[in-house]
Amino acid sequence: MDYEKLDQIAREAWHGDYTRVGTLSIGELLYVALASGRMRELAPDYSIPYAVDRIGPEAMAHMLTMWRSDCQPRD
Repeated sequence: MDYEKLDQIAREAWHGDYTRVGTLSIGELLYVALASGRMRELAPDYSIPYAVDRIGPEAMAHMLTMWRSDCQPRD
């Protein structure tokens, strides 16, 4: 996974801009949905445990490092 690209898309999604998520694979989409706190909007058919398992431990470790101190979206 290209984490730099996905983190940028996740930041856009956090702000409600979903224009770049349409071309992502399911794994990439789940990463963006989890990182941005937008599971309900971006991946409503998937559970959080499924998403965590699907993206795997390497992606989760990266996400925790990059997103640990960020808040959930307020809207």
